[in-house]
Amino acid sequence: MVHQTQVRLAGKLLNYMKLLTKTAVQVIPLIMGMTFMLSCRTKIEKIDKIDNPDTIPTQLATDISIMVSDSGYVRINIVSPELRDFEVPDSLDPKTEFPKGLVATFYNHDNQIESTLVAGYAIYHINTQLFEATKDVVIKNLIENQELHTQLLWWDQANEKIWSDQPITIITPEGITHGNSGFQSDQSFSKYDIFNSSGQMTVTEPAKH
Repeated sequence: MVHQTQVRLAGKLLNYMKLLTKTAVQVIPLIMGMTFMLSCRTKIEKIDKIDNPDTIPTQLATDISIMVSDSGYVRINIVSPELRDFEVPDSLDPKTEFPKGLVATFYNHDNQIESTLVAGYAIYHINTQLFEATKDVVIKNLIENQELHTQLLWWDQANEKIWSDQPITIITPEGITHGNSGFQSDQSFSKYDIFNSSGQMTVTEPAKH
């Protein structure tokens, strides 16, 4: 018999998931034709007594894998060494914390890996439904062969947007660009706008005849 613990994490991405021990996996229907799947291979711990709901987690899970699918196709896969849930009625800032960071993999409609996001620390803010990623955040678009480095990134999964108001560095085959006031982009980091940019780019001159 597999022990199951219900965890509710509000929002389009994290919503009504089950944390399962061992290697069990549960698929759960969500709104808008999406399904959500999470596997937890190791320990789950529930905390019953909450003295300070904003600092003490109500759920702990380790070695997690979160998969988000749309119309039967996997769109996002998130893995993390540890997840902490801080959602209780008295909490002023209900959230889900990834204290040891996360790796998010994004797939296109051809089921190819389009981009990845790596962060040393992340929080999912339940009230605003936003991910806040910090500590050496790196986004790579494998198809476009470009990557972004920053110390702060906001991810709106519901609207498929990412952005930052902190300095960023974008590396492409053409050169390196710095955004001193941040950037905004689509979720896959294929189309983006840089704010207050500077850098060096390689310019190829047309052949002389």
